[in-house]
Parts: sequence; C-alpha cells; structure tokens
Amino acid sequence: MNNALNIAILSDVFPPKCGGSGWSSFYLARALQQRGHNVQVVVPKEGKTFSTNSREYEGLPVTEFIYPSVKIPFARNYTRNERLYPRFANWLEGFFIQHKIQVAHGQHYLTIPPAVIAAQKSGAVSLATIRDYWAVCYWTTHLSGNKVCPGCSPTNRLKCLYRNQGAFGIAAAPVSLYMASNLRLKQKWLAQADATLGVSHYVASKLAPFVPPERLRVLPTFVDLDQLQEIAGQESSLKISEPYLLYMGKLEENKGAGMLLDVLRIARPAIPTLVAGEGSMRANLEETATREGLNIKFLGWVEHDEALKLLAKAEALLFTSLWHEPLSRVLLEAIGLGALVVGINTGGTPDAIEDGVSGALAATPTEMGEKLKELLKPENAGKRIQMRSAALQVAREIFSQPVVIARTEQLYYELLTQKKGAKQ
Repeated sequence: MNNALNIAILSDVFPPKCGGSGWSSFYLARALQQRGHNVQVVVPKEGKTFSTNSREYEGLPVTEFIYPSVKIPFARNYTRNERLYPRFANWLEGFFIQHKIQVAHGQHYLTIPPAVIAAQKSGAVSLATIRDYWAVCYWTTHLSGNKVCPGCSPTNRLKCLYRNQGAFGIAAAPVSLYMASNLRLKQKWLAQADATLGVSHYVASKLAPFVPPERLRVLPTFVDLDQLQEIAGQESSLKISEPYLLYMGKLEENKGAGMLLDVLRIARPAIPTLVAGEGSMRANLEETATREGLNIKFLGWVEHDEALKLLAKAEALLFTSLWHEPLSRVLLEAIGLGALVVGINTGGTPDAIEDGVSGALAATPTEMGEKLKELLKPENAGKRIQMRSAALQVAREIFSQPVVIARTEQLYYELLTQKKGAKQ
C-alpha cells in the first residue's frame, strides 16, 4: 500500500484473555495490518510497579504498559484513571515518537484519555471509539440497578450508589462528588479527540452533549462474514434437532432474560426454544418454565463457534435485552449469518434491524410475543425468508469488514489531511 500508515491501537484489554471489547480491538488491528498498515498495539496491564512488556499475538506486536493499582473500591478507580492517565500519557508520547505513530486510536476508558494527551504532544491524530456508556456513567453500564439510568444527576448518583453497592453505597455517599469529577475528566479528553466514534447512533446521541458535533461520528463494529459462514458451515458437536428458536446471552435481569418467558407465554411456539447462556436467573427460569409447560431447553454456556452454528440454523434469534445495547456483537453475527432477529427495540439495535424489513422489533415483551407468534405462522414462511435475506444484505452493506475498514481508513486520511492543513 502506497499510503501505509503508522497506527497505534490502544485497548484496555486484548487477546488471548479478554471480553468483546478486546476482541473487537484485535479484529480492527488485524484488518488494518492486512491492509498494509504498520500497526502497534498498546495495552495497559495491572502489576506491582510501572514497567513495560512486549509480546506478540497472531503477528501483531503488543506492548503492555504495566502499572500498580489497588483493590479498594473507588480508590481502585482513582489509581486506574486520575493517577494512571498522566504517567501513561508521558510514556505514550515517547512511544508515538519512537514508532512515528500518525494515528492513535483508543478503544476504551483506560487508554483514550492518555492517547489523546500523547497525540496532542507528539503530533499524531487521535480517535476514540465508544462501545458502551463509560463516558456518561461511572459504572459504565448506563443502568441504575436493573433500570436504565435516567441521567447522572447528584440525586441519581446517590440512588445508583445504593442500587449498585447496597449498604456500602450509603456509607460511600460522599464519593458521589468524585464520581462526577471523574466523568468530567473523561468527557474533557473525549471532547478533545480529533474524532469520537460511537458504535451506534444511540451511543453517539449520549456523547452529543459534550463532544463537538464536527468531531462526533458513527462508525460501527464490523464482522468478518466469510469467517462467520465458514465456522457456521462446520459440523456441530451439539446434537440439536431442528427447528428451534434461540436465546443467547447471560441469564441476568438487565439482559432481559426474564422477558424471555413473557414473550414465550404470548407466542406459545410449537417448536422448542434453546437457551445458550448462564447466569443468576437460570434456576428460577428453569423452574418457572417447567411449571408453566413452556418448551425451553437450557444448554448452559456454549463456546463461540458452537453458538454461531446454532445461530445459522435457528428459526429466529430472540433478542430480549432490557439494557440499551450499544451495538451487540451477537446481533451483528446473527444478521451476518442471515438469521431472523425478533427483539426489543433498545439502544443501537435499530441500527442493524429495521422492523418489518430485516427483522422484527417491539417496544414490550407482549408486543414481541405477538410479532413472534405472527411470524411463525406457516403462511409467513416466505416473509421469514425475505427478512433473513434483508438482514444479510444489511450486514454486507453496513457491517462487513471491508466496508467498515474502508470507512475507518478514509477517516484516518481525512483527519491527517485536516491536521496538515491546520499547520500550514
């Protein structure tokens, strides 16, 4: 590539041991490297003293910035934010200069503020990808207990302390002031990034009050459609008879696991519903389903590749999340496999699903149950096929790796051109 760039991908976590955020960072770094760019991955890691460590993961150079922390609530956050940011930023400035980094792309709250500071000092452009709600919620969840947070006001912060921490939260009420200042600090640096990227329009709307509009963009997570199809086409080790409906996810209240039974009570599907996931609600859900004669089979935790095989053959994915999902990877993988999604219309979900066209979205479990019941009628088999085809088309046109990486590259070049023009 003639226009190869020197890029730093800065991620709070990274494979082989990490959650979805780390894997999304890996897929981005790998895709950019495959396009011919020189990619350096930087990851902060807790340790005993400040130091660095170098490793490699699937051909990507990974530098770990090791820092000390504590385990005490709130003090732990301080050591990983206010105390970490300046030290990490100073080190990053030298790292960026050493590796001639042109683009610093932060992926989460431990890395974005230091990356923005270091980019300003070294002359690189900075980008911040926001995959959840850490910029507007101290707990990162945008939830107060199991309810969607109405906003981070002083009163609501106190309620959150109680709902999230119980009796300890009442005792810790004075730290509400720290929680507010911590959010302001993060928002300050987000506002100064050359581009702040919400993974969905809903996430971007939460950032709009403090990020300048000319710097706020929507750039989604992507999925590798070829890889999805390859894995889904392999033989499954699970001996599952078709047809079936599928629920995938944690069996927790905020994930809408309780809604699942409400939906099935209305729809009363003739085919079984498979539940792939674990959580604190499992025993209660199983007991209730058995008592009420609901046709549900609990599979427990299912490995990712097996989950994709289940998705590909499901009559529908039941997506009942109560939480305002920023942009669920399960959702993107589902449409990437041409699955029919029937779900609750929250958060970034409507970015991927258009109700009645590429799936079915509802405002309540009752409405979702009615829509599922209607779609499963034999005379609507053709409609289901059309929706699956439309979902796959959306995945190809908006969420596929080539499309999103091309948009990402274009943004990098645009920002570099702007910075160069500002210097002249």
